[in-house]
Amino acid sequence: MECLTYLLKVTACTVFFFGFYMLVLGKLTFFKINRFYLLATLLLSFIIPALRFEVKREMPMLETELVGMPDLKPIQPAPVQLIHPIMVEYQPEVTSKIDWVRLIPYAYGAVALLLLLICLWRLFVLLKHTGSYTKNSNGLKLITKTKGFTNCSFFNYVFINAAGLSATDLSVLLKHEQVHARQYHSIDKIILMVFKSVLWFNPIVYLYDKALEQVHEYEADEITSADYGSEAYANLLLKLAIAKSDMPLIHNFVKSPIKDRIKMLFHSKTKNMKKLMYLLALPVAVVLFWLFAVQVVYAQNIQEDKKLSKDFYKGALKGKVLDIKKEAIGLYTFYLLSEGNVYPIEATTFKEKIKVGDELIVYISAKGFNIKKTDKNGKVIAETKEPIYNATKVTTLTGSLIYEQKIENHAFLYEANKARSASSKIKTIKKDANGKIEKIVLNDGFFTINLNLQTQNIKDDNFKAGDQVLVKFIGEKLVAKNIYSTDKMIVLYSEPKKYLIKNEVLYNRFYFNDGKQKAAAIKNQPTEVAKPVTPKIISFSKITGDVQHKVSYMENAVIDIVNCRLEAGYVELDQLNGKMIAKNAVLKAKEGGSATAKIIVFNLKDGSYRAENGEGKLGVNIHDAVLEKDFLTKLNDKVEYVANDSVKMSKDRFIISLFGNARLFYKEIRLSGAKIVYNKKDNTVLVSDATMTSGDNKVKADSLFFDIKTKKAKLYGADLNR
Repeated sequence: MECLTYLLKVTACTVFFFGFYMLVLGKLTFFKINRFYLLATLLLSFIIPALRFEVKREMPMLETELVGMPDLKPIQPAPVQLIHPIMVEYQPEVTSKIDWVRLIPYAYGAVALLLLLICLWRLFVLLKHTGSYTKNSNGLKLITKTKGFTNCSFFNYVFINAAGLSATDLSVLLKHEQVHARQYHSIDKIILMVFKSVLWFNPIVYLYDKALEQVHEYEADEITSADYGSEAYANLLLKLAIAKSDMPLIHNFVKSPIKDRIKMLFHSKTKNMKKLMYLLALPVAVVLFWLFAVQVVYAQNIQEDKKLSKDFYKGALKGKVLDIKKEAIGLYTFYLLSEGNVYPIEATTFKEKIKVGDELIVYISAKGFNIKKTDKNGKVIAETKEPIYNATKVTTLTGSLIYEQKIENHAFLYEANKARSASSKIKTIKKDANGKIEKIVLNDGFFTINLNLQTQNIKDDNFKAGDQVLVKFIGEKLVAKNIYSTDKMIVLYSEPKKYLIKNEVLYNRFYFNDGKQKAAAIKNQPTEVAKPVTPKIISFSKITGDVQHKVSYMENAVIDIVNCRLEAGYVELDQLNGKMIAKNAVLKAKEGGSATAKIIVFNLKDGSYRAENGEGKLGVNIHDAVLEKDFLTKLNDKVEYVANDSVKMSKDRFIISLFGNARLFYKEIRLSGAKIVYNKKDNTVLVSDATMTSGDNKVKADSLFFDIKTKKAKLYGADLNR
């Protein structure tokens, strides 16, 4: 598609250049210059869109604070959630169909190739007639021909039908064709044939061909009539006007419109001063160059914002080291004087590389932090006296690196259902003799993931080396440094999601049919102490049971569990194994909120449960339903979030990434955007393509950084509508 976009830009250039020729230059009698203009602008039409230049423009940064607004009210009260939402990712089913858009480049290429072959065939037919000739004194190769294309030329080959021509007429004709040969007009004809094959869909290129042929004839007519007289030459044109030819590569003596050529013979010559009109083509070329070759890049000028807030800053400080000391907490800090302010910055890992008086450039983290030291009982025994900033990079004023914080890369992320997820590129695909995929090797530049698919019996031609893909899997093994291997791939998507390879068995284990994740327990990870729950039967329409195994079967049952009420068409209560299954169930919190599901399976030993094919937000622990309700009621300080596409967590579960119409709610503030990254550890939120709403206040920005604790936001490329 990039090739087609390029050709459309070429077409646009030809429209502007040829339009200028028709409006301004077409009536001028500077035929050689017109010929050069037509050829040059046709070539420029191909060159300009192929050029790439960037012009950087700085985008102003706007900072705003949303604090101290007691009169603001939420647009809509946040609904009480019965339980914590399950992280979900919507993955639509992909159905195979013909991609007509993808076929467009092939159709275009086939037509262009066919036209080029036709051009070569016509050239071959023309050259077949050049075998025998006689050469005259002017170097022309004369070929006598009575049928087909006659009284025409191709380079210095002239095809003549002398019947009915006097000696004078023949000399005029040869003089005319001699001009075509000496000016190499046939080269122009070949160039236009190639351009017409490449831009066959562009009507302007055919007008270029017609205009250039007309200029050729005007130039030859002008030189020939100067020797024989305009009137005699015009009579010869009328005499031979009946002859026709369909060979596009030759110059026929009377092929161009006779009326226009005769009018031009008697047209007064343009004054030389009007050659300056050709300079007007330069603004046209400059405009096209700006439109198609120059890309304006908007960059945020963060460096201009040199003022550092105590609560928020992200950027670089330039200053002098005043002091280096060891804090009671055990870390080393240095004090940097910058713009009249003093900032304590941690220097534990590089304290020996700096000294008092050094002038440094320090890149620091978004905000300062306090560090506490506690004893075994959790009692604070030491604490930093003031917030200390974390240095991510330290250099000298000349740019020499002193320290840089290492960024940890991860081979994959854990989804809420504990499946692994990684975005990478296909390095190689190995297939057997029958075309079945045996192995796919992924590499993102840091990590390699080997997907062994011998047992999955997969045939697919949609994926190829170099494709960007999203893979989900389990059972990985670290086989070498930064190299993982697994034979339990769940699904492999192209990015953007268009094609997929799916392991049906594993996919059904981790995902529903609509692509939503199924909750799963984390293995080998410390968990909280299990809290058993005891259900209290309120009513039922019918009950049967197995006394020996302590199993009860109830119809239309109502059961209280913790501070929730379960209403179900059928309930199976297994007291011996601590398990309860409810079908066609509604789970209601007594203080409000409910969730519906076809099947809910309770583990009475630890209070966990899972729900399938339900509506609403379903959680994994019955205790959370009560805790969340109390938390929302008492503190009203709950951070809630949701996204249409996917929600992903880092391995330590502190970084939550939301994709696709992402929303995050905190008290009266609502953040929304294409992507949201929520750091639970630092209580910060980064939003792309952001909208921030608080009561009647609404702010839009290209990106937004929000501090949950201070309720302060920093916006880039903001548009305020109040």
